Amino acid sequence: MEPRNMLLVTGGEQHDFTALADRLKHLANGQGWNVTATQDRAALAQLSAGAFATVVLCAQGGELTASQERGLVDFVQGGGGFVGIHGAATIGPSHTGYQALLGCRFVGHGPPVELDIEPADPDHFITRHVRRFRAPTELYQLEMTVHDEHLLLQSVWQGKIQPVAYVRHQGRGRVVYLSLGHTVEDFQDGPWLTVLLRAWRWAAGATEKPPLKAGVIGYGGAFNMGKHHLTEMKNAGLIPVAACDIDPVRMKAAAADFPALQTYTDVGALLAKSEAELLTVILPHNVHASVATQVLASGRHCVVEKPMAITSAEVQTMIAAAEKHQRLLSAYHNRRWDGDFLAIEHVVRRRQLLGDLFQVEMGMSHYGAPGNWWRSHKDISGGIQYDWGAHLIYWALELIDGPIDWVVATAQKRVWRQASNEDHLSAYVRFRSGCILQFETSSIARAPKPRWRILGTRGAIVDTWNGAFDLAIYEPGVHHETPARVKYYETQWGRYYENIADHLGLGDPLEITARKAGRVIHLLYAMDQAAASGRQERVSGEG
Repeated sequence: MEPRNMLLVTGGEQHDFTALADRLKHLANGQGWNVTATQDRAALAQLSAGAFATVVLCAQGGELTASQERGLVDFVQGGGGFVGIHGAATIGPSHTGYQALLGCRFVGHGPPVELDIEPADPDHFITRHVRRFRAPTELYQLEMTVHDEHLLLQSVWQGKIQPVAYVRHQGRGRVVYLSLGHTVEDFQDGPWLTVLLRAWRWAAGATEKPPLKAGVIGYGGAFNMGKHHLTEMKNAGLIPVAACDIDPVRMKAAAADFPALQTYTDVGALLAKSEAELLTVILPHNVHASVATQVLASGRHCVVEKPMAITSAEVQTMIAAAEKHQRLLSAYHNRRWDGDFLAIEHVVRRRQLLGDLFQVEMGMSHYGAPGNWWRSHKDISGGIQYDWGAHLIYWALELIDGPIDWVVATAQKRVWRQASNEDHLSAYVRFRSGCILQFETSSIARAPKPRWRILGTRGAIVDTWNGAFDLAIYEPGVHHETPARVKYYETQWGRYYENIADHLGLGDPLEITARKAGRVIHLLYAMDQAAASGRQERVSGEG
């Protein structure tokens, strides 16, 4: 990504603009922007020099001098980008040039409330794949000073539609106004953060790339996953064009499911002839690494089903290939968007209701013979911890901060002799922060553990995977007789390929990076090594 220059102007009396400036600058730097941040509006008078791709104004009240107003207007009309955030609508009530540029003026607001935000144009660059969401904020009521705005997001206040985000063109430049942004918390995560990051890029002239052509390697075998992946790709805006499977019967089924599909029974033939630009590998775990490196070497982007691989060495080889050929590599951790995890993540990460985590216990245990083939044989699957454990560990690593010190583990083989996977594995993982992760996966546990038991300095979560979890928090002077029940959020598995499409087409951050998915494998592999050695083992890449 080429560096882009941004002028960030903040300041005013009614908000914590120091914190807002720090947050916005941090976000912009993380997206490759070179940021010049100031609370001196005199910088607007110098914009004609052409040093910036876009100006972001997150400020409140006050006036602009004639030279500041003219500098900003000339900058945008000459082709620059301008993003006004929240209080930008309160600036310069007597400045007709500025108001004509921004497109609105502030007329009032009610108290902070939780608002329903609706997409007005779900196909625009800034709002692609943004669904209806709720935002606790202070909604500005606006009077439009122009009538050429393109509304992207809206809300309803006292029966009247209010603009929440819109765009417009001014001369050769682009203008975005975003009405939310009352506090730093508005820019922590979620749909509004997506809108903000895209608004910066769009204002600077970014355009959407054509949708990629996609395919799968492996079509049947397990849960009809080939059809599942191609369907989710299509729903996300990718174009399914190819499928490969060694079984011709499965390829006939694929052609019936997707009539325009090119079908192959040999990976080499697919890589030599297919138009696919992105391929997903849906094969047994032990061949993920070898096939993924072939795909990457062919110049294509690559997704692999979870788990990403079996060993740390395989992960390192795959990442090296992706970096060498400058292609996307990701693993299909669609359960990152499970409703139960999304609800837990919101409580733990965004709301921070548990305080500092010091112990996390999690597991997936039952009593029953393991499934056939790839799910039960260690040389193919990697071991019992590589099935549901890959999901569990991904979740845990999203919640617990900092590097891992070491892991110890024990494995049991007592009942299911027909399979080579362990019957039961327990691991104890110490993070450098002092937080402990206790992990268990079992096919011989007649008394299973809760899915989650999370302990923090101010509260705890217990989840048995039944539609809601128990949340107990400590509040001085308030005595709780029973925990609160927090319902799961909506599961949104489709967001995996939406993120892939939006990363490649719009420049969004990639959620499931190769290094995130690889870290899961490093820990699972270290558990296997610790169970075999009986000693503490270090985890690759943890320093």
